[in-house]
Amino acid sequence: MPLPLSEIDLDKLNSSNQKIILRCPFKECNARIIEYSPKLIPIKVENSPETIKAIKDQLPTIEHSTNFYQINDVWDFDNIGVSRPSSVLDEPIVGHDATVKIDRLLICSECDKGPLGFAGIPTDKEHHHTNLKYFLSCTSIMYES
Repeated sequence: MPLPLSEIDLDKLNSSNQKIILRCPFKECNARIIEYSPKLIPIKVENSPETIKAIKDQLPTIEHSTNFYQINDVWDFDNIGVSRPSSVLDEPIVGHDATVKIDRLLICSECDKGPLGFAGIPTDKEHHHTNLKYFLSCTSIMYES
């Protein structure tokens, strides 16, 4: 049964080499978003847009998360939806090594619910979709081992 981050010991699961699948937090969906791996770079983010917070046996709520996984390639995801570019989301975000201009929101590609995170372009890169970096909220998904 998938559980929110608050109810698992991620370090223990990692040390036991158990496969961990990150899933959509909506019970009726439960789509596989991505497998937990070293490709997921945990970072702190300031001024993030609101994302949903997964809660066991309840509907997700909305929060400003500060803990995200940075994923550098959209093809690392199993199922993720990316919104169209939005000028409403233009406040810079400061992560561990770059300032990122938010360009899009991440949603579950199966149920179209979210946001589960955001996508943005580092301010030192050309504003082109090939430069997008993806930020999945650690608390927006369910963890299944």
